[in-house]
Amino acid sequence: MKKLHKMLMTSLLVLACSLPVTAAVQESQVVTVEGEAAIESSRATAREQAIAQANRLAVEQALGVYVVSETLVENAVVVKDNILTKASGFVSGYKIISEQAQGQIYKVKLQATVGVEPLVEQLAKMGLLREWTVAVVLAPPDGKTAQESTESARTQLNSSILEMGFKVADENALVQLNQPAIMNQILKGNYMAALPVLRDSGVDVLLAGKTFTRPTETGAMETYGGIKTILTEGRIDARAIRVDTGEILAAKSFNGVAGGSTQAIAEAKAIEKAASAAGHYFSVQVAKLPASTTQHVQLVVKGLSFAREKQFQEAMRKVSGIRKLTRKLYRNQEAQYEIEYAGKADQLADLLSENAGLKKFGFDIQSLTSGRIDAKAK
Repeated sequence: MKKLHKMLMTSLLVLACSLPVTAAVQESQVVTVEGEAAIESSRATAREQAIAQANRLAVEQALGVYVVSETLVENAVVVKDNILTKASGFVSGYKIISEQAQGQIYKVKLQATVGVEPLVEQLAKMGLLREWTVAVVLAPPDGKTAQESTESARTQLNSSILEMGFKVADENALVQLNQPAIMNQILKGNYMAALPVLRDSGVDVLLAGKTFTRPTETGAMETYGGIKTILTEGRIDARAIRVDTGEILAAKSFNGVAGGSTQAIAEAKAIEKAASAAGHYFSVQVAKLPASTTQHVQLVVKGLSFAREKQFQEAMRKVSGIRKLTRKLYRNQEAQYEIEYAGKADQLADLLSENAGLKKFGFDIQSLTSGRIDAKAK
């Protein structure tokens, strides 16, 4: 099992290094909004109130990107108390587009810049973010102590992910990658071979990277009493990859320096420091993902002739909740589709199995995972 785990982690390092760099998360949201206030004591006061209202509306609009509407409605009071009443703390700046007094009402139109990081961190504390599932894999350098410190770093990263309110993928999701056909592709740098397996296991984000340790320039130092302390630098190079699209959400290196009475202790402490910083950073990057209410589901249907496959597509597009249907492959009467669906895979499976329009194709579901549906037709 240890050999398998080491091989898997090393392979996923190749996977991480082969990816195209694509930024998928935003640092800020720029929103155009309008605000107004009654002119009572003075125009200046009304103007400030109108701007404050516009900024609240900007933050409220940005909230809709990271929290699904149902959650916002259910938590309207707590959102108002903890976020909307403190909207100015989330708006990093604004630009007035127009302003004017109309009778006893002062109106402004402005472009507000909402800082995403402070907003999602507050939402995480309130437990309102989507529960993304993250798989963490780290490849250690050779050496027993290095492998132990890497496992410690992995534990630290998992802890940071859980603290943000997300889920950590179980070991079964990683073990499933140890198939010769998939492993050979990963070793060649074809990371796409791994993503479908993780997707089928319900993993949303892959955090892959490698740990390094080395002595510092000073090497060691003597403390009080002549005790020798070994100083070590630890580094983690990692990137977060969105499983359903292959996009890189973020990539960064983190360093930590620590001392210990032995090399193993120093390495573990140094890597743990680097992992602590990396864990917070990557958790925030995942939190910046839009909380889309849709999910990408793979559908594989066997037994469709080419002519009937076209008719099958037409019937599928009429199914309620399917936002987008793309045929990825057709070969030997087997069709593979990618579906963007407003719900989960098991909900889609129930819907398809009961759909009257699909019955004429003899549509019958054979297997189901959190990201894939396998079926046959006649």
